[in-house]
Amino acid sequence: MGSKNVVNDWSWAIRYVAVILLAIILAAALGNMNLFEKTTLGRLSAARVVEFLGYGAALVVGWVLGREATIYVRKQGGKLLAIQHLILPVVSLIVVALAHSVLLLLIKPFLSAALLSIYNWLFIAAILACAGWLVMAVLNKSASLTEMLTK
Repeated sequence: MGSKNVVNDWSWAIRYVAVILLAIILAAALGNMNLFEKTTLGRLSAARVVEFLGYGAALVVGWVLGREATIYVRKQGGKLLAIQHLILPVVSLIVVALAHSVLLLLIKPFLSAALLSIYNWLFIAAILACAGWLVMAVLNKSASLTEMLTK
């Protein structure tokens, strides 16, 4: 198979990447606009809401891209089949780690120091769970979890 066919085979992923980039660019641009920064609802600014929505959408689309890539690799077979069970754990680890800061954009104004500590520990547990999933995937012991999430 030539390199042109490989590019065409993965062309569906370009749409996902385009949506992710567009969401990030719009979130950053709108979040830095004076109108959004000065408009508030209580302690929450419109800038943080729009950043949360844009970055959050990018994370969701990124996870869906990882899921679809796992399904695609499984269907294609071949040399990439060996990594099919690694894609979703890696993507999940990245998404969960980044989600900590993204969700904080929205809820930080409402958290006390004690609640912030609980929030941080919940994300530490989630990140460690994803890291454990990745380790199990490397050991080829998590195929059933990947299968469940890609049906």
